[in-house]
Amino acid sequence: EDASPECYQDTMSYRRLAVALTTRCNLACKWCYRFDPKYKSILDRDLDFEVFKEFVKNTKSRFRMVHLAGLGEITLYPKLIEAIRLSKKLSENVKFTSNGVLLTPDNIKQYIEAGLTHIEISIDAFDEEKLREFRGVDLDHLVKIVLYISEETDLHLQINSVVSSENSQWLIDMVHVFNKAKNIKVWHTIPLFETSQMRENGIKPLETKDYQELLLSLNKEIVSEGLNWKLYPNAYGVRLDPVIEMKRKRNICFSCFEDPYISVKGRFNFCSRQEFSSVADISPGFEKAWNHPSLLKFRKNMLKGIY
Repeated sequence: EDASPECYQDTMSYRRLAVALTTRCNLACKWCYRFDPKYKSILDRDLDFEVFKEFVKNTKSRFRMVHLAGLGEITLYPKLIEAIRLSKKLSENVKFTSNGVLLTPDNIKQYIEAGLTHIEISIDAFDEEKLREFRGVDLDHLVKIVLYISEETDLHLQINSVVSSENSQWLIDMVHVFNKAKNIKVWHTIPLFETSQMRENGIKPLETKDYQELLLSLNKEIVSEGLNWKLYPNAYGVRLDPVIEMKRKRNICFSCFEDPYISVKGRFNFCSRQEFSSVADISPGFEKAWNHPSLLKFRKNMLKGIY
């Protein structure tokens, strides 16, 4: 009741600043939401690097982390190394998410030299044939890359796995496949982001009960191998997502208040899941762009429960 549509908090209190560098991709994953018709207008684009430079120049504050991500494969961005260096002006911690296909020991070293501190690799099955079917990816290559990062670098390493009704049974082998990668910090299982295209193909989110059972089994395997991986969420956190609870109880989502996301168009989005909803030019810097009139209007409606 007392919330303000204006975001005035210390920028270090945001969990991250996300920057979509590219929407180009070298894969066609079975459940990627880039195939939803809503996203067609923003595919196969790169963020204008000069716009990003202007944003950094005009931003006064620093952030807990800069996450280079987006609806594409980050290693296809032609100025990735320059973008990592530039991001270091905004935060000590710079992360990117990759499908891992183009990663090599040599370019990983270059990314680290530029300032990369965290890396996420997306793997949605731990069976060679199924991973090829779902994503067209060579599991052996990813195993070598994950082992290299784990054992030969100081990068904070996270594995991301989308969980759906179709691939859940092919996730349990992750512990067996990667049990030599002692320095995986987090294994993040991500509930399916359902779109009309997925519904048409019969791909559904996993039922909560089945999701919990999967996580309990995975945790048991992790403990039995003596690994220190953090499983996120844990089996008891599946029902406790605060974003989902706020949507259910108040018809409000707080992503537009605390999750700043720069789209490939060089604009802030209403929502990180809706790349096509970009509204506020980032060139004036964070402090001005994040409280752009369009975003303030959107947040006012959100606070009224007009979700």
